[in-house]
Amino acid sequence: MTVTSAAEPAPAAQRMNGTLTVTRMFVVELARRWPSVLFMIFMPASYFLVSYLTTAGDARVPDQVWTGDGHQTVNVLDRDLRAIYLAVLGTSVTSSFAALTTVRSSMGVMRRLRLAGYRAGQLLSARLLVLLLITALSTAVFMAIFVPLVNLQSVLIVTGAFLLVGLIGVAIGTLVGLVVPREFEAFMLVVAIAGVQMALGRGDSSAEEYMPYTPAIDAMKAGAFTRTGDLALQFGQGLVYVAVVFGLVFAVWNLRTRVWKRGERP
Repeated sequence: MTVTSAAEPAPAAQRMNGTLTVTRMFVVELARRWPSVLFMIFMPASYFLVSYLTTAGDARVPDQVWTGDGHQTVNVLDRDLRAIYLAVLGTSVTSSFAALTTVRSSMGVMRRLRLAGYRAGQLLSARLLVLLLITALSTAVFMAIFVPLVNLQSVLIVTGAFLLVGLIGVAIGTLVGLVVPREFEAFMLVVAIAGVQMALGRGDSSAEEYMPYTPAIDAMKAGAFTRTGDLALQFGQGLVYVAVVFGLVFAVWNLRTRVWKRGERP
């Protein structure tokens, strides 16, 4: 009969303590790189602000907006519609670039931590917690700029949509950072995904519905232009997409950070 000492933490508690320990390490590393963090957040925010303020007028354009009873054509301010896509572009690039750079810059450290006994799930969870912190900061910055400029019907819904954009961006950036071998090509890819999303949306193309940020954009448009709260489908689709990509991320992460025994690796 095996007796477990009360002083010994349970395996689940050990895993949680390990995750928190690594998270603190990554937060300290993030604090040391504060100029890069500020650049990742304020460069897209500055681009959004300048672009919005230099866009003229009170012109209205028709756009497909979710109203709770499906997508309907609504006449909206072109300036506000442009602001939504600019904000999505900025938030997605910030979160994707943060994920991409932090993942790629620490693979050697990750392998040493695996050698020290940390599990792949602990390391990935800790890294994602830090990236979610960056996402929350970028959302706060964009909302501080966005709310005074755009007449929103629901600040809460738009905030949730911003966070969903950030989650999707973190998932994409992490996966691209693990799969694409060189950083420049990886960065261009995440920018291209966000740029194509904006181009299709502004061009009113039906192909936009197949782009990754579309559920979050639908929710953001509804929060900006309508009063509907029936957005379970949009947020649900976005979260399912995030879960699927994070599943792929974990599989690749586990392989990339694995410590191979001598003669084991093919």
